[in-house]
Amino acid sequence: MSRLLITEITRMGPAFCVIGLQREKDRIQSIRPIPSCGHGWLRFPHRRCDILDCALTPFPAPCPHVEDRVATSGFQKSTTIPETEVVTYLRKAEVSRSLPDLFGCRVYENKTGSGLFAIPGEAKRSICGCETQNLRLELCANELRATLALPSGEVLRDLPVVDHDWRGFVDAALAPSRGANQVARLERFLNSHFHYKIMSCPHHFVRLGLTRPYHDYCWLMLDTLFPLPRPEWLGEF
Repeated sequence: MSRLLITEITRMGPAFCVIGLQREKDRIQSIRPIPSCGHGWLRFPHRRCDILDCALTPFPAPCPHVEDRVATSGFQKSTTIPETEVVTYLRKAEVSRSLPDLFGCRVYENKTGSGLFAIPGEAKRSICGCETQNLRLELCANELRATLALPSGEVLRDLPVVDHDWRGFVDAALAPSRGANQVARLERFLNSHFHYKIMSCPHHFVRLGLTRPYHDYCWLMLDTLFPLPRPEWLGEF
């Protein structure tokens, strides 16, 4: 059995992608448990910060998704640790301060649209953490997009935010029951209170990921943003 600390739950379409940390001797590495059929979970009853016991089998996944492991048994929850402790472990896993080191390859700007991408055969991994010097979230067709600056000074623009908790926060903020002008109110929050709450947090941390190959490219996305959103923030706008 393996012990896995759940650090990421992302939502893309109807399925969830789950990533956790596993200790192997003196090394902490990212592991992506996947079901025996497909790459995503239609139902995942556990939460980020849970420590789960599970059986994982190596899977010959093509680059850059070398973190894939097939889950051959159900997940059993062992315990839950605080969010701050999760970030402490993430900072000991894959971390980069510059764009080429994120995935061990060159990252390209989309010249005909938005976003950034890597070439599948060039990327050495599909997940990496980083500190940010600045971060901005904005709404685009009711979907969150992120722009952030790495410690190297390089700027990553227009990344889709697939973090399940942050997407859930946006869904709650735009619920019809919250009255009129939901979009404008959320945008004001993201342009003011949000920036202070995130950048002043001592355990502020970001994890970036690469999608599965799509039209020969793996697109960059913001997998995880710590701190996670708080339900009480909805009362501020």
